Amino acid sequence: MSQVSSIVNEGSSIVGFLAIGFVSAIVIFDGVRYFAMEREVPRLGNLPRGGYAWSTTVRMEYERNWANVITILVMAIIPVLLNPILNIPTIQLVLFPLVLGGMLVLQLVPKRYAVTKDRLSADGFTFDWESVVWSGWKGGSRIVLQRSGWWILAPLPLGGSTNDLEQAALRIEAAVTGKWGEIENILSEQE
Repeated sequence: MSQVSSIVNEGSSIVGFLAIGFVSAIVIFDGVRYFAMEREVPRLGNLPRGGYAWSTTVRMEYERNWANVITILVMAIIPVLLNPILNIPTIQLVLFPLVLGGMLVLQLVPKRYAVTKDRLSADGFTFDWESVVWSGWKGGSRIVLQRSGWWILAPLPLGGSTNDLEQAALRIEAAVTGKWGEIENILSEQE
């Protein structure tokens, strides 16, 4: 019987290290992408040809990602709660919350966004307008788009001040409806 218990413990230990490795890879990849944002969105405010770029604060990113923040905190606590049953190795009980802490920090790091006629820049990635679904914005502390073909599993929230989100929503609406020329005309009249 102790041999079966030993095999089960060894198997769960391997799974635990695989989970830590997987989450670590995500944190490293996202970290690299987030730090590349400044190069991809080097200028803030009005951009040429009617585009707009803005940045956020930690508070704005919390408002944007509050559900992710809560999920990460719960994920960090679960192994500790299950430890009496699963006998998780101590190193995993330390490493997993640390890696999740890195993921939590990346959720809250101020970010840069940009909306242009051809694409959206968010989270260190660029998205063509054909690859996102826009259902409008009715105010609030974030705009939520969906990545096409990912169903409800891939919301793409945008954070920012009310003014920044108003500017972004105006341009997103124009980009996805093919009315970008109207935005350019309005902005050129204001100059």
